[in-house]
Amino acid sequence: MELKDLTTSIAMVVPMFMLVASVVALVMWFALGAKGGRGARIAAWLGLTVLSLWCGLLVGLALLTLVYFVLGSAATIVGALVVAVVLIAMPFFWWYVVRNRHQDDAGTPQAR
Repeated sequence: MELKDLTTSIAMVVPMFMLVASVVALVMWFALGAKGGRGARIAAWLGLTVLSLWCGLLVGLALLTLVYFVLGSAATIVGALVVAVVLIAMPFFWWYVVRNRHQDDAGTPQAR
């Protein structure tokens, strides 16, 4: 398999995977989010992660295209590694945010 074919396959599969993941996140958000508790936190984490990955992928591809035309292929490879690290770290970042947000809310009085 050549690099061109692999790139085309990835360009076709990743957006479809993200679309399916966003539908799953939306269903979980409505199914579990209304009940509160752990299910709501999981639904929030999944929704935030999918949305961030989708936007990060689009912004990353736009920036990589710009870097490729301005600085060349060597800089694009470095940029792709940076984008990959950011996208891989995104679920862990949202896990930390959702987890700590829940701990902060535990001691606040509830509105009646």
